[in-house]
Amino acid sequence: MGVAGIFKFILRRVFELFVVAALLVLIPNLPPYAQFSQPYSVSPAQPFTGKLSLNDRLDAVEIWHKGDFVGPEAFADLDNSLYTSLYNGDIVKLTGEHITPVVKFGKPCKGSYEERICGRPLGLQFDQKDQLYAIDAYYGIFRVNVQSGSGKPGQRNGGFYGGMSILGKKERLVGPQVEIEGRRPKIFNSLAVAKNGDVFWTDSSTDFTLDDGLFTLLADPTGRLIHYNAKTKENRVLLDNLLFANGVALSEDETFAIVAETGRSRIHRVYINGPKTGSSIFLDGLPGLPDNLKSDGMGGFLVPLVLGRDADYPVLIQSIGPFPKLRKAAARFMGISQYVLRKIDQYYPNDVCLNAVHTIGHFSSTPKLLATSRVTLLRVNRDGQITDSVHNLNGKIESISEMHVLGDTLYLGSPFNDYIGRIPLAKLGWEDLKKEKRPKRSPTVESAKPTTTTTKPTTTTPKPTTTTTPKHTTTTPKPTTTTPKPTTTTPKATTAAPTTKKPATTTPPPTKPPTTPTTKQTPPQVKQQTQTPPPVKQQAKQPTQTPPVKQETKTPPPVKQQTQAPPPVKQQAQTPPPVKQQTQTPPPEKQQQRKQAAPVKEQPKAAPQKQKVEL
Repeated sequence: MGVAGIFKFILRRVFELFVVAALLVLIPNLPPYAQFSQPYSVSPAQPFTGKLSLNDRLDAVEIWHKGDFVGPEAFADLDNSLYTSLYNGDIVKLTGEHITPVVKFGKPCKGSYEERICGRPLGLQFDQKDQLYAIDAYYGIFRVNVQSGSGKPGQRNGGFYGGMSILGKKERLVGPQVEIEGRRPKIFNSLAVAKNGDVFWTDSSTDFTLDDGLFTLLADPTGRLIHYNAKTKENRVLLDNLLFANGVALSEDETFAIVAETGRSRIHRVYINGPKTGSSIFLDGLPGLPDNLKSDGMGGFLVPLVLGRDADYPVLIQSIGPFPKLRKAAARFMGISQYVLRKIDQYYPNDVCLNAVHTIGHFSSTPKLLATSRVTLLRVNRDGQITDSVHNLNGKIESISEMHVLGDTLYLGSPFNDYIGRIPLAKLGWEDLKKEKRPKRSPTVESAKPTTTTTKPTTTTPKPTTTTTPKHTTTTPKPTTTTPKPTTTTPKATTAAPTTKKPATTTPPPTKPPTTPTTKQTPPQVKQQTQTPPPVKQQAKQPTQTPPVKQETKTPPPVKQQTQAPPPVKQQAQTPPPVKQQTQTPPPEKQQQRKQAAPVKEQPKAAPQKQKVEL
């Protein structure tokens, strides 16, 4: 075959492709079902000069948690622990090398090709009350109490990869079924939480879900910036028609928000408070695709470029932006391929076809095909000016989606990597971003523990009193026979707690001081063994204060006076005299029991029958 033959072969193939493309464009009702009518253009990338000059300051980055998980895209921190969202739908807490599952919004799934079942958290942020706000691409916006839950760190009792919360109780604020100005969100992407609890979040597309993310860059833009009002629980669109709306961040004074339009490599500013209104271009011509945006804590912003671009390495999809027919043909070719693979799986179920469908539409197939391996991270001030940039040119890291400062370290996340990058701020020359480690803020959890421990002494205090009573009852045979049966009537004694106060009203006019303490002590010994702590306190206070009224006014709150429990224990040695009085005066006990039976109807029936049987 000569040169002429090769030229003819190429022409034929080009003609065939043209015919196929024409058919794909002209035949109606072919997938995907979206609009392809609006041409769009992308501003040229800014040159690498000045603040954008290339450098190797990112070459010293450390690879952390290599192979422990996939896709740690977003970060948040609490109590000096780092939280991140993973590709399988989990949110985990990283404490050193230890990984603790926190919450999962999706359901158990087989693999990454079932991402819409697994769920995919893309944005995280803690509010001022230490509540974690998380946004899942498929399931919506959630508020999570990371301090709650019954699981233990490291457990996998159905939560880690299991679709249930282990440590976090979750509440959904916005779901995928809600219509916002006539359209339902399909890709919940990023969020920023204001001080008053309002949430500013992005909906990347109303046509496609995240597993078909590539289609969003081919179809007409439908991304939106939305404001969720925490008081009214209503959503309002602030900015529309964005080509894959992505990261969002608030200024320090919360007068405006910035939002990344990833498909066109630019950032918008929207005024939300103050005298200024409307929106404007904040930063354009970025040398890459911006992803998650964050405040740097110094009045500026951190802007990672998940994919790089420049004059030598343009992004292919951006290159065909001005040609909607060509974009439509490419999208339909991909859509028909997915349709055929799904039909094959429908009749012959297999994971190969499902993985192929996922690969065709998902962003995970783009990094090595559409962009350079250069990694660029930017610092931008509130006026939209680049103040500094750091780069990695040796391919050690790639596809960085978020920068997060914790202590004196910068952490780097990615939707595709199986590791987290981290580097000291000093090596970047960003020491001004250093944040002092805050003390752990868990007083509410720790305060609950003392309350549980205080109940334990109350349960232990009756045990020594019950052990002392059988020793005294063993001296006389009759009390020993009566003690086991009142234990069966202890539940009634607890309901008859007010009867202990009534003897106080009957005993103020005592004629014989020795007999009055016996009458007061014997009822709780016969009927209420569980309430023995009050008689112990009374016996300890009898030698100091003879009037019983003051003694009983202190007995109702036995839990509060736990600190007075040790003195009664020491003075139990003085109890033998009352024991002798109890054995000498059985008749008064019966008389007083009959007097006390008048106000309570249930107890006199049970008590006299048991006493008759014993006698």
